[in-house]
This record gives sequence, C-alpha cells and structure tokens, in this order.
Amino acid sequence: MRRGLPSACALLALSWGATLVLEPWSDERVGDLGVRREYAEAFLGGALPYRDLAFEYPPLAAPLIAAPGLAGTSPDAYWAGFAILTFALAVAVLALAGRLAELTGGARWLAMVGVALCPLLLGAVVRTHFDWAPVALALGALVAILSRRPALGFALLGIGAMTKAFPLVIAPVALAWLLGRGERSAAMRGAVALAATVAAVAAAGLALSPSGTVAAVRYQLERPVQVESTPASTLFAIDALGGAEPVVAASHRSAGLTHWLADAIATGFAAVALGAVAWLVFLAARAARREPPGPRPDGPAARALVLASLTSVAALVAFGKVLSPQFLIWIVPLLALALAWRQWALAALTVAAAALTLVEFPSRYLDLVAGEPVAVGVTALRNGALVAALALAIVALMRRPRVSGGPARSTALARPARRRRSPRSATGPPPRSRTSRASG
Repeated sequence: MRRGLPSACALLALSWGATLVLEPWSDERVGDLGVRREYAEAFLGGALPYRDLAFEYPPLAAPLIAAPGLAGTSPDAYWAGFAILTFALAVAVLALAGRLAELTGGARWLAMVGVALCPLLLGAVVRTHFDWAPVALALGALVAILSRRPALGFALLGIGAMTKAFPLVIAPVALAWLLGRGERSAAMRGAVALAATVAAVAAAGLALSPSGTVAAVRYQLERPVQVESTPASTLFAIDALGGAEPVVAASHRSAGLTHWLADAIATGFAAVALGAVAWLVFLAARAARREPPGPRPDGPAARALVLASLTSVAALVAFGKVLSPQFLIWIVPLLALALAWRQWALAALTVAAAALTLVEFPSRYLDLVAGEPVAVGVTALRNGALVAALALAIVALMRRPRVSGGPARSTALARPARRRRSPRSATGPPPRSRTSRASG
C-alpha cells in the first residue's frame, strides 16, 4: 500500500464522521436523498429507468442509486448504505488525486489531505450525493492519459459522462493536448473509445425507452435559472439596483427564478463558459507543443493538461444556470491539486467557495429562496470566488515559462531554468576533457 494513503484515509474517515454527528456538518434538512431512495426501491423491484418511471439522470446513474438499497430500502438502511458508498468513492478520489499530484510534480500528501478535509468544507452533501463517482472517473481518465493509455482514459470519460454529464467537457481539452504533443494516433484511439462508450450506453437507454430517454435530456435542458447559480446572483443584483424583481418558483425539484432577462442572462453565461472551455483547449495544446519530444510528458506539460481539464469543469460550475451544492464536489480535485502544486491563491479561492457553500446550504437555503439579503450576499460571494478561481487558473496556464540569467523564478507551469555557464567557460576556452588530456 502506498505510503501515506492509510493516514489520509483515516483523516477522511474522521472528517466524514463529522458529517454524521456534528453540527453544522451533519445538517441535511434540505435534500433529495428520499427521492433517490424511491428510485432505488423501484429499480430493485424490477422497474427500469426511462421505461417504467421518469428518470432525469444518465443511464449509469441508475445502478449507483440502486446499489445502496441492496442492504435495505428503509430510510435508515438506505441512508447508511449511501454514506458507505459515497465514502468508498471519496477514497478513490483521494488516491487518484494523490497519483495525479505525483504525475504533475506536486506534493502527493498535500493533494490527499486536501481531499480528506473537504467534508469539513462542504458538510452532509458529500455523503448524500453520488457526484464522487463521475469525479473519480474523470481523475482516473487523466491518470490513464498521462500513463499513455488514451483509449482507457477516454472510455472512462465516456462512462463518467453517462453517469453525470460534466466529465465530457474534459474530452476536448485532452484531445487538443494529445494533438499538441503530436500524438495523432493516440488522439484518434481516444476519440473512438469515447464515442463508442457514449454511444453504447446511450443506445441502451434508448432501447429501454426512446421517449423516456429524450424526456430525460429535455428535463435538463429546460431547467430554469436555479436560485444558487451565478446567473441567479446577477438577477438578484439587478433587483438590488432597482430593476425588476425575480420571482422564485419551484421547478425541476429545485427553486428556479423567473425574470424577463433570465433566459438572456443564462445564455450569456453559457457563452462565457463555452468561450472559457475553448480557451482552455487552446492553452492545453500550446503547453503540449512546448514540451520536448519524449515518451512521457514532463511536469509542466502534464500539469497543464490536468489544470486545464479541472478548470474546464470549474467553468461549468461557475457559469451554468444550475448550481446545486453538490456541484462543489466537482471542484474538490482542483482544490486538492492546487494545494499539491502550492498554488496557494487558487487553493484559497476554492476553499472559500466550498466553505461559503456550507454557510449558505442548508441552513440559509430557505432564506435564499425568500430573497433575504444575507443569504443572497453569501451565495454571490461564493459564486464570485468560483469565477475568481477560474480566472486565476487560466492566468496560470497563460503564463509562459521564463528563463532568467540568475536563479530560476517560480511560475505556475515553468520548466527548470537552464544552468548558467561559469565565467571561465563563458570567456575562455572550454575545459579539456579527460579524453583530451589522456591523448594529448
């Protein structure tokens, strides 16, 4: 067993335990675990998603939701089963974050500690949502790609996307990075593996019920601006400045906002997210092109792939029209690896975003729905921290490695500086080699 992993897992278990028994981390008064328990009961009773009941998640979410019910679907049994499942998935995320830190020149133990302490930043949402599964699959995909197993890596991205869609945004970043390295064959194998995986799982859903599968996609696309999102913070700001007041309406199992500008603002933020991802694709390819030819990526190039990939996920969180508290689990790897790379400002912003989420949810969620200024302000600060973290990560990727005449100056993705020539070798004849002395 890898050194330090048992200690990190023990620390994770302690922080996980806090979400079970200690306030405010154990507060779960607002949540939809009961809905998932009903799904599990139906699935274990023989019902199929899309065909026998409406199901808004991708197909591979169904077995994850059903699994905790194998030991019982009573409220207490399912609650315990879900906590055990999510803890196991969090352990996988912890180990994979540590491995990515190793592959990118970071401190493995800092990455693992960052994951282990995240339950204290997010509270009970870490054990009542299955988002750890697609996060683990996304990290596993990056490990596989950096280990020169692109087909496996992109297949894992496809499985993650068919569990919860967000890992799919990593695919264009990773493909551009491989092409930047000149690995066209690897990029092709990865693209084929991704397409085949997504197509196979989607086909299974369509085979169960074409109309039910289409309805699940439409359900997600038609969701209104959710009250905790950055577009919602913008609508609340318009209200505070004297504009029209947004109206809260229950929709799609959450609180949405209706406003005459809501669709336009959501579309604008979606365009910003798309632009951010496109820029990250370019930056990943540029970083890969700078790397000297070799069988394995060096520290800066590997780090650029991981940072650009995780930042693309953060762009979805920061600018999407839906931002549920469990989405902060998606940025746990960015937090952990920022610590591992000692990018302290980026780590601080991601920690602030997670901590402010706990301040708002669930204790102030109903106040937010009611438009209370304190809750609205806390949520706006959280969203601002997410946007600032995204900007800081992009700046780190844009920073060009520098070589100075003196000691190397630290940059986020810099390569080691070249060794300076000694004064003698710079002004006089080069020293004679042993061979020349022997033959002279």
